[in-house]
This record gives sequence, structure tokens and C-alpha cells, in this order.
Amino acid sequence: MLNKIFKLIKILTKAHQKKLLLLQILVIISAVLEVTTILLFGPFLAFIGKNGDATSFPYLLNAVAFFGINSEKDLFIYMCIFLLIIVLLSSLFSIITIRKLSFFAANVGSEFGDRLYSFYMSKSYLYHSNTNSAEIIKKIATEVSRVTDNLLQPIVQINARIATVVFLSIFILIYNTVVAIAGIIIISITYYTLFRVVKNRLSVNGEQISVASKLRFKLLNEGLNAIKEIQILGREHFFINKFNVSGKQFANSYGSNNSMYNIPKYVIELMLYVTMLLLILYFVLADTGELSTFLPTLAVFGIASLKLLPSFQQIYSGVAQIRSNISAFDSIYSDLLTSVDIGNNFYSRNSERISGSITLNNAFFKYSSESEFALNDINIIIPFRSKIGIVGPSGSGKSTLIDILMGSINLSSGTLAVGGIPINKESVLKFRNNIGYVSQTLLILDGTIAENIAFGVNLEEIDYDRLAKSAEIAQLTTWVDSLQYSFHTHVGERGVKISGGQRQRIAIARAFYNDAEYIFFDEATSSLDTITENSIMETIEKISELKTIIMIAHRLSTVKSCDNIYIITEGKIKDQGSFKYLLEHSEDFLTMSGV
Repeated sequence: MLNKIFKLIKILTKAHQKKLLLLQILVIISAVLEVTTILLFGPFLAFIGKNGDATSFPYLLNAVAFFGINSEKDLFIYMCIFLLIIVLLSSLFSIITIRKLSFFAANVGSEFGDRLYSFYMSKSYLYHSNTNSAEIIKKIATEVSRVTDNLLQPIVQINARIATVVFLSIFILIYNTVVAIAGIIIISITYYTLFRVVKNRLSVNGEQISVASKLRFKLLNEGLNAIKEIQILGREHFFINKFNVSGKQFANSYGSNNSMYNIPKYVIELMLYVTMLLLILYFVLADTGELSTFLPTLAVFGIASLKLLPSFQQIYSGVAQIRSNISAFDSIYSDLLTSVDIGNNFYSRNSERISGSITLNNAFFKYSSESEFALNDINIIIPFRSKIGIVGPSGSGKSTLIDILMGSINLSSGTLAVGGIPINKESVLKFRNNIGYVSQTLLILDGTIAENIAFGVNLEEIDYDRLAKSAEIAQLTTWVDSLQYSFHTHVGERGVKISGGQRQRIAIARAFYNDAEYIFFDEATSSLDTITENSIMETIEKISELKTIIMIAHRLSTVKSCDNIYIITEGKIKDQGSFKYLLEHSEDFLTMSGV
């Protein structure tokens, strides 16, 4: 477990490591002040036991002489005031320390979340296609808070409580060695034994919490994103039942761990109260006359236990929390370690662009989970400012090919170049600056039409001239002008307030907003009616001399005006040529066209 703690400290930023060190100093000072209050209560109670007689306390006689105190009553008042000031300072310092600890943990949690979000956003499209989004969401939304709240905070608190236990133990050892040793040994052995009994259960519960959290996020994503289909099919109970089962697993594991954090406190309290009552009962029944002598000692140990017992409990519960949440740390550690300074690298992308003909030579690609190649020896040349169509049956590799052409996924072998420049880790960013993309799976933000077309541009930075121009290309102008709030109309989550065709046209307008040289259409007009599609295609035809258009088409009529059409089947280019040529010479094309 110590190894995990060192790893956690290692992935903190340098600034947070320095703050953590300063906080450690603060918590130790806080612990010293807490112990000081106990140290002062001992002499104070002894002074009261002597009926205010200061002659038995040389240091009090020195204080009386120094401050010119004239009576025992005044001495008692001054001692009360002094003790009250120390207690007040101790409490204020503890409050300030706890506040700083809370803000520190919150800031670290926020920074961890920011780092992970940047890290996942910078990962390749292939990574995201192979990773369930629920796993990523769980790590950022749940595991980060578990690490900061249940690992980082307990680590700092444990150090403070250890300091309190050490200082208090030294004090009570000096005050009464036999009773102190007996009490400390009993409490320590009890807590250690309890931890040994539950530590494996804590780890298992922690892993089950992670599993249940992932499943619940997965069900939330799937259920809410497909609510219409679920309700139409009447499958609500399926998702609700699975969500309830995962909730029970989460609740049982979480509740079990929380109970194991807190139960020992009551066991130890019971032992202390029983011991104190038995001692008092012994002195009373024995009638030795020593009860009055022993009561100040008992009072001191009682007050000490008010600080000592919570400290032991916090040490135990802190260690238990760390043990329980190790699985959360393990799940994000490697990503956090890799994500150091990722944000600076990710946001360093400039506006430089590259352009020219796109060439794909001897291209092979295989998904890591597949044994067969998705693309086999593909050779394509896309002249600059030409219009290219890609057609083929479902599962033929069309979408994989367009992902390769956009630089979204890397080739297993072969080369991709733009304007003679090989596409690699550095040049692909310049190429992407020049790409507009219309997907068959649309992403519509819960915002305005303007925000969706500009996509990722702050509202105050949107260029409305470019917005209007791109909207005109996508045949949106008439519809937008008819709306009360025009481009500032809200479309709802996932565009639920507008039609499927309108969502598609917004996505098309988005592709033209940045005045990109290359426009990729991945079956982008498939949900449009024939009249609207023909209208958009006419517009695209007009601008095709100024743009490079690459489109995967569901309807062959969409690619009719393309300069060149590639037919892809089973990951291979089976034929290519103009629409007329393929219609006359390609059996595959004739099959797809239904002729």
C-alpha cells in the first residue's frame, strides 16, 4: 500500500507536491496544538484538586510572581482564560487546516479530471472506437473523486493523527506509564486485528464499486441515448432492472465498506468506558480511600482519550479507505502518468494547413481485434479539387478507407501523402486544419444553430458572415430565416427539437464553416429527402471546382457527377472510373445500381 501512496504523490504536479508538503507542516502544528490543550488540562485539574493551592506547583508560583497575581481566585481566572485562548487557537488552526486540506483535495481532483479529459480527447479515433465511453466517463466522473477523497485526504489526515497519537502517547506515558502502556497496547492491537480481518473484504468491495460504476454509466449512456427505441419496443424494464441490480451491488459494497470504516470506533469506546467504570467501581467497593487521588488521573486520561480515540479511529478509517479505493487509483494511474503535460502539447496546434493531391499507396490496415485485413493493398489518387465517390456494399471497408484518408487512423503498412507530404504525427494536424467532415452519425450539441454550425467556437467569436454562407450551401437559409430567433434558436439535446434532415443540413453547414479545402461526406445525405439531396448536390457541384470532395454514398445517384468513383469490396478496390464508364463496364456497379 505504501508503494501506491508514493505513486500517487509522484503523479501530482510539482506545485501540488509543494502544497502537500506545506499541508503536512500545518497538520503537524495542528496536532501539536491539540496535544498542548491536553497537556495544560492535566496541571489545571491537579490545581483544582489542590483547592487552588499553588504552592505545590513551582511554575505557577513563578507565574504569580511575574504577573503580580494577588489571589488564588485571580490565578484561577487567569488560568481559565489562558487555557481558553489555547483551546481557541487550536480549534481555529484545525479549522483553517481542514479547509486548506479540502480545497487542496478538490483542486487536485479537478486537475486530475482535466488531465484525463485532455488525455482522452487527444487519443486517436482508433482508441475511442475500441474503448467503451462508459469506461472513460467512469474514470473521470467517479474514480478521480474516489482517489482524491478516499486516498489523498486520508493520507494527509493519517500523518496528522499519527503526530497527535505520538505526542499524546509521550505525554500520558510520562503522566502514568503503566496505564498509558496498557491503554495504547490494547487500542493498537484491537485496531490492527480489526484491519487484518476486513482488509481483503475492503479490496473486493472497492473492485465491485468500480465494476458497478462502469455498468451504471454504460446503462445511462445506452438508455438515455436510445430512449425512443426503448419506449417503442417496451424494453424499459430490461434497462431499469439491470440498473437496479448494479445499484444494489454498488450500495452493498459501498455500505459494507463504510460500516467497516466506522464500527471499530464504537468497539473501542465501549472498551474504554467499561474499563473506566470498572476502575471507579473497584475503588468504591474496595473503600481504600484512593478514589479522590485517582480521579484527577482518570480525568486526564478521559480528556486524552477524547483526542486519542478519534486519532486512532481516523488512522484506521484512513487506512481502510485507502485499501478500499486502491482499485480506483490503479484504473487511472497509467493514464494520469502518461497525461503529464498532455494539455500543453494538445493545445499547441496552430492554424497552418497543407494541401494538394491525396495519394494512398500499397495501403494495408487491420484492426487489432481482427485476424483479417480490413483494407488490402489499396492504391488511390485523389487530384486536388476533384470530386471522388467511394461505393460498395455494407462491411466492404468504405468507412475505414475514409478514416484512413482523413488521417483518423494509421495504416498498418503503406503510405498516405497530401501534396507530396507524408502524413505523420506532425503533418496530420496541418491536414486536419483543412478538412470538413460530415458523418453518418451526427453530433448535435445542446445549443443554438449558430453554435452547432461553428462547433467548438465561443459564441462571441462566431463569424456570422461565414455562418450565413455555410448555411446557404447546406440549404438552411430559408428555414433559419423563418425561425423567431434565427441562428440563435436552440435545437435541444442531440437536436431533438428539429427534424433529421435539418440535423443533417446543420452538419453539412458545419463542414463548410471553416472554409476547408477537403470535404468528406460519409453517407451524409442518406437521411435527406430526394429533393433536398438533389438541391444540396447541385450546390456542391457548383463549389466542387474550388474544393476537393470525397464522398461515401448510400445512393449511387449521389456520386453520379463525381470525376472518379472507386468500388470497394471486401477491403479491395474492385474497379474505378466515371459513373458512365462503370455503368457500362462494371458488373459490381450494375449490381449495386439495381440494373
